[in-house]
Amino acid sequence: MKKSLLPFTIFLTLFLISCTKEEPKIVKEPSEDILFFDDFEKGDLSQTENNVSYGSSTYSSVSNKVKKDGEYSLEFYYKGGLQGEDAFSEQRISYPNTGELWIKYDLYIPNNYIHRKENSASNNKFLAVYKSDYRHPGFQVNWSLSPNNTGGSNLTLHRYRNGTEQPSISPSGGLGTNFITEDDRGKWIHIMARVKAPSSENATDGVMQLWKNDVLVCDETALNMYGGIDENFMNELYLMGWSNSGYLEDTIFYIDNLSLNYSAF
Repeated sequence: MKKSLLPFTIFLTLFLISCTKEEPKIVKEPSEDILFFDDFEKGDLSQTENNVSYGSSTYSSVSNKVKKDGEYSLEFYYKGGLQGEDAFSEQRISYPNTGELWIKYDLYIPNNYIHRKENSASNNKFLAVYKSDYRHPGFQVNWSLSPNNTGGSNLTLHRYRNGTEQPSISPSGGLGTNFITEDDRGKWIHIMARVKAPSSENATDGVMQLWKNDVLVCDETALNMYGGIDENFMNELYLMGWSNSGYLEDTIFYIDNLSLNYSAF
């Protein structure tokens, strides 16, 4: 008698389904030696770890509207305005004194992101690392965004030396051009940054490196950006910040899975 193929057919169908079924996404918890991690799942900014804590919030708050993983993320709200009007959204974080800091997070670029060009300053703060107080540097560096004339943004570097602001520069080798483009709108991008203070006043070994989606887009390892006597370290940062270009419409960014460390992740 001819054997039925039904059991084999059922087995094969289940096997193919199991092979094509999307595996659930597993978010890896940071290792114990990471200085600070926040996925914002507490629903607020109460997370503290290894003497790292949140400082002042300017139009930034934990939200459940858009998130990378879990239920919450950190929202940055920039109010829309007419041409010539600025906007502001910023989150400060303090941490113990260090000569080197690594930062990584996921950043959501809004669907309506347009970096407009103003008649005066059009640069927008992106990530600042410094010795408190920010108003009286010390060591201070930041990455900013400048318009690329097609609605996107190029990356620029700003730094102080002995308390005096130095001319802004673009990442060498053409890196950082078109850092944010129309292809990034409505998507999450992964950011990792490294800042290292120079070893002495005359040393040119200060470091500012930044990766977007694991691609190096800023690779400066020979910067003279000495903070000054008893000032050559960092203990505070802020995410996002002042927008000189402003935005025509309300423009909202989100950050998720924020990590800080003293060495590479």
